[in-house]
Amino acid sequence: MRNREYDMHLRLNEAEYRKLGELAQKAGVTRSVVLRKMIMGTEIKERPNVDFIDLIQSIDHLAINVNQIAHHANMQGGITAEEAAEVKRLVTEIRKRLYRKKEIWM
Repeated sequence: MRNREYDMHLRLNEAEYRKLGELAQKAGVTRSVVLRKMIMGTEIKERPNVDFIDLIQSIDHLAINVNQIAHHANMQGGITAEEAAEVKRLVTEIRKRLYRKKEIWM
């Protein structure tokens, strides 16, 4: 059952129609959703691209490894030189991935 009982018709010129379509496509939603969000004052956000999602997931996995080492350090009262080197390597890897994407996106 639909929770929207009112149907409206709207007239737009070509530029307005194109702009509405662009907003909808960038957000990954329909034109109707864009209009409803605008009416309600909700920000229309661009849908993240696949590269961004992949970057976030890879950084998340690296950060989990760093967190596990930190947890181990707290339990043992410190970390070994090898564990410290691994943390440094993981942080460097995170930075490299961010800078690579920064060069592509900016």
